[in-house]
Amino acid sequence: MLRVLACITQDHDWRLVILAGVICMFACFAAITLLAHAATTRGRPRLIWLGATAAVTGSGVWATHFVAMLAFRPNLPMGYDIGLTVLSVVVAMALTGGGFAVSLANGSRRVDQLVGGAIVGLGVFAMHYTGMAAMRVPAVVTYEAAFVVASLALGMGLAAPALRLALSAGTLLRRLTAAQLLAAAICGLHFTAMAAVVMVPDPRVPVPEQAMPPEWLAFGVALTTLLILGAGLASSIVDQRVAAVSTREAERLRIIVSELEETKRRLEATTGELSSALQAADAGNQAKSQFLATMSHELRTPLNAIIGFAEFLGADLGGPLNPKQREYVGDIHRAGAHLLGLVNDVLDLSQIDARRLTLDEAVVDIDEAIAGAITMVSLGAAEEGISLRSLVAPDLPPLRADGRRLRQVLLNLLSNAVKFTPKGGTVTVSASRSGADLAITVADTGIGMAPEHIAIALERFG
Repeated sequence: MLRVLACITQDHDWRLVILAGVICMFACFAAITLLAHAATTRGRPRLIWLGATAAVTGSGVWATHFVAMLAFRPNLPMGYDIGLTVLSVVVAMALTGGGFAVSLANGSRRVDQLVGGAIVGLGVFAMHYTGMAAMRVPAVVTYEAAFVVASLALGMGLAAPALRLALSAGTLLRRLTAAQLLAAAICGLHFTAMAAVVMVPDPRVPVPEQAMPPEWLAFGVALTTLLILGAGLASSIVDQRVAAVSTREAERLRIIVSELEETKRRLEATTGELSSALQAADAGNQAKSQFLATMSHELRTPLNAIIGFAEFLGADLGGPLNPKQREYVGDIHRAGAHLLGLVNDVLDLSQIDARRLTLDEAVVDIDEAIAGAITMVSLGAAEEGISLRSLVAPDLPPLRADGRRLRQVLLNLLSNAVKFTPKGGTVTVSASRSGADLAITVADTGIGMAPEHIAIALERFG
């Protein structure tokens, strides 16, 4: 450590050393900022940001190295091989760019970030010694292995946590800390490696005439520094614009979230009101159904008595009736039967609403059920001159159903068909099987139904 400090203070111009540190710090901060942009993109935009990061980092490492070399005072004439000097910046860009790419691979895992940082440190190491190989001086140049190894360990050891810190969060403080670590890796590697240099002057070692003079090197360093400054300025402008857009988007999202929360509160209040209304309506509906069930039951008792007495009188069990009396008794019987049918329908509906209707299932003979329903409407059909036909497929299997409800449905359909079929028409009841399904159809030659009336017919009491 003391030898490195002595190398800096005794063998270098401290003003140029400070300038090299400033250039290095600025280049590292610009590189960390560009890398943060690359981490937030995918596809081609990421490649562009990675390319810019590699260019700024490689140029910054190159500028730092050669400003420090301009600060180096070996008291010997110096020049630089142009080819190796150019190669050194290419090596720096290529290896640091590869390290940055590795750090962002596979979702930017911690191990990838550390490996990528180590590759960046290796790139700084390769750039330094390529740049040193470009140096032309009348001396025999050798390196002490211990300091060479120490420089490599220092560069890789500091660059790895620098990238890990740079990609762990996007705060300004973390970026600055990461930039300081990366700058320490670059500068520490350079001056540790310079402490490894041993120059033994030898006038027999010529400096080639085509070697680049330090003045031209200084011009190249200045131009590179301007490029780094431009990249840093562009990155700052992008950051400001991104921050402004992010602020606007955050405010817009805040307003949207606020509106959604208000809408949610209103929906919750409305849902509560609807729930209360539905509960009240359901309670009222249950009360209505219970009332209808009770009233229907109470009405059936006197109606059964009326119908029974009408049948008693019509059978002359109370004495012979004259034609007029027989007509009146028939009217009473028909009206009572009709009213009883209506009461039974209301009772069925009320039981369905109250979920109290049960089916008495048993094996039903389809042919017998259809024949029985036809018999019940045959008298009315004959009076109107309407023919009734039954088309039941042979070998139909027995059906498990509520026989009374099945006859009720058939009777309702047949009565309706007879009612709306003109004299001389036909009403046909057919039954057939299709696979596992059984279809019973009532068709008539009456007036039919308009499409707009179907919905009305399917309503209660429609």
